Amino acid sequence: MKRVAILGAGPCGLSAAWELIDRGLEVTVIEKEEQVGGLGQTFEYKGFRFDVGGHRFITASNALLQRVCDLMGDELITSNRRSAILLRGQQLQYPLSAPDILKKLPLSVCVRILADYLVEALRMKLSPKPDISFEDWIVHRFGRTAYDIFFGPYTGKLWGISPKEISSDWAPQRISLLNLSDVALRMLGLKKGTPRTYALKYLYPKKGFGQIFQVMAQEMEKAGTKIHLDAKVTRIYHDKERAVGIEFSTNGKKETLECDALISSIPLPDLVGRLDPAPPPELIPSLKHLRFRALRCLNLLLNRADFSPNTWMYVADPRYIMNRLQEPKRRSPFNAPDGKTSLMLEITCNHGDAVWEAPDQEIYKRVIGDLKALGFDIESDVIDYFSTRAEHAYPVYTLDYQNHRRRLIEALRAMDNVVTCGRQGLFRYVFSDTAMEMGIHAARSLLGKASKDVLYDMKSEKDLIEAKSII
Repeated sequence: MKRVAILGAGPCGLSAAWELIDRGLEVTVIEKEEQVGGLGQTFEYKGFRFDVGGHRFITASNALLQRVCDLMGDELITSNRRSAILLRGQQLQYPLSAPDILKKLPLSVCVRILADYLVEALRMKLSPKPDISFEDWIVHRFGRTAYDIFFGPYTGKLWGISPKEISSDWAPQRISLLNLSDVALRMLGLKKGTPRTYALKYLYPKKGFGQIFQVMAQEMEKAGTKIHLDAKVTRIYHDKERAVGIEFSTNGKKETLECDALISSIPLPDLVGRLDPAPPPELIPSLKHLRFRALRCLNLLLNRADFSPNTWMYVADPRYIMNRLQEPKRRSPFNAPDGKTSLMLEITCNHGDAVWEAPDQEIYKRVIGDLKALGFDIESDVIDYFSTRAEHAYPVYTLDYQNHRRRLIEALRAMDNVVTCGRQGLFRYVFSDTAMEMGIHAARSLLGKASKDVLYDMKSEKDLIEAKSII
């Protein structure tokens, strides 16, 4: 094996290429965007830097940590995370703090949250029920009131479907407080201190998260790796047992690339759907079923030194268009010019819908009105604004997504020189560090030094990811 084609230049694809060129292989990377980074891209505009969504570098892998630190050197800084929930006119600390809840929410609401939790805890002890949907998972651990007030509305807005239709699979790795017993004890004065359920510190590049992948790509190109940008994969040629080449288009021109092996981090349905010869008809329902929630970020340049002390703030109320507010300066002071700051509003939508297609001015007017209603009157400070978009931001975990995911993966197993990996490639809602580890593992599997089967369920254990991080 000499020539390897890699589809996608995000955290996973570039990490796979990174590993392979260290082993002396000829690597070509195909990326549909105009710059590398995938969902980890950073955009610079008028001296301000914005990521696509919120990113931090945390990992439980000493090897990956050392590798990234060696790559970035002094360009990595250590930052502190501070999060809040905007709820009923108040900013609640997140993870939940008992004194904060008691101070900021009406006593009647606190009593209902605690009572519902105790009732549900007793019910689950006497007659345990399975966690089928996301709603089940939350209610069984937090009670109905906490679900109705925050988790239900926020999740429904994030995914665009009812939490009853969402699998419980992603919740254990993403919800920072696994059980309200800790908060209950604190509310009753029986326990003190702050629970450490998530990473308080993280590493972050001075010039945005995408700097990691820009530096990585520069180093690989110096070593002879070819990275095609603004290039879309149109066909993947195979002989049923092996992939033999790909067709891609760039600048209106089609090109063909022969390969001895293929690593893909593009969306799983796209990979299978572009096979030539085409996949069997019985896979068509699975290709259509697995879909992604899109993300549109409206980025505001502000003529003020600071917006808030929080890295980000969650907005659950469906009346407001944004899911989360982020201030990039809280991650790195280099994300904004001196004396100025910025704000990124994350808005989930579906590719091609009204929110995705709306002009920036229309979204801006809506955002400014929503911010004012939330208590942030910043219109006079806005210097400029623009949008960034990600079509395949979040894999939608419907109740039966696993069946469709497995069918598509099984269809690829017959080709021993093809590996799919990453958030989009495996239809797994993973962090960027896990995507990087997947890329490295995928490369090693082609070299016969790791199991491809292990990759498909890599880090799928139902534990809070951040609690295990070493940075």
